[in-house]
Amino acid sequence: MTLVLSILVCSSLLPALTAAGTVYTRWGNKGCGSTTATVYSGYVGGSVYTAPGSGGNYLCLPTNPVPTNVSRPAYVSSLYGTEYEVSNRKENNFDALCAVCFVSTRSVNIMIPGTNKCPAGWTSEYTGLLMSGYDGHAGSTEFICVDSIMEGRNNSSANQNGRLLYLVAGIYGSLPCPPYVNNNILQCVVCSK
Repeated sequence: MTLVLSILVCSSLLPALTAAGTVYTRWGNKGCGSTTATVYSGYVGGSVYTAPGSGGNYLCLPTNPVPTNVSRPAYVSSLYGTEYEVSNRKENNFDALCAVCFVSTRSVNIMIPGTNKCPAGWTSEYTGLLMSGYDGHAGSTEFICVDSIMEGRNNSSANQNGRLLYLVAGIYGSLPCPPYVNNNILQCVVCSK
């Protein structure tokens, strides 16, 4: 009886919890587009690039964290800031920025790798370059679409490492060539509908 009651209570809350719109993270930029609201801006974070364990995803960390009074145990997962590793660009070694964005007029979003165009009927939120961790590092990461501006935190170009972002190149063989071009840097787009 308790299980049924719990389900009824939870399902009665659903209409109050649902809102029209979609949320996405704009990696590499501290703001959202003109038709979207910035929920918060922050710093890109993740585990250190040499760690074989810990988290494998990137996080958009707020600029105003709230500290806890929890005692640090002997073993923890460490969280670092993230740098751009793009030696052929002025943004090399800058600490990456991000923004969490809300669009009230659309309800779903997707990131499409390998292109800068959205399917018919979809709206482009931003275009960028596909980035992830480096192949030779111990920990794997997710692939994210980083705004081609690659906005970085002011005065942060010191090479501190931590979590790192590298451009992604398509490799033919298991990828069909054509249409993919061997060693070509891949674009990406975030689309909503």
